[in-house]
Amino acid sequence: MKAVILILLLLAAVMLLMSLQPRSAQAVECSLGEATSFTIGDGVILHSCSWEKTPGVFLRTGPLEMVRDGVLILRLHTDQNGKLQGQFSSWDDAGVLTESGHYVDGLKHGEWLVTDANGERRVEHYRAGVVIAP
Repeated sequence: MKAVILILLLLAAVMLLMSLQPRSAQAVECSLGEATSFTIGDGVILHSCSWEKTPGVFLRTGPLEMVRDGVLILRLHTDQNGKLQGQFSSWDDAGVLTESGHYVDGLKHGEWLVTDANGERRVEHYRAGVVIAP
């Protein structure tokens, strides 16, 4: 649940940042729109793609990566409507994978690898965003 809240907060921050004048970035390849890069504080740099869907309406679409002090901490993709789609991975500050899985139409789907605060790893299975029994 914390990961979902973090993702929603990150996406809200991205939308706010999209209203600012972006500067070019080479960190991600954009199939749609232009690569952008923002420093969002605490040593974190966000690399993503900015697309003007309609005049004055910008979306962050395609890949998004967040790097803290040179360590990749988040990688995700969104579709042309800004919905989470495809592979999602997050890492802690030491570069240890903390969560990995796939999104389909903005919802977790399939097998997800999750590492809890104690370092214990488990596999969770999702169907349309709902945890299902293994």
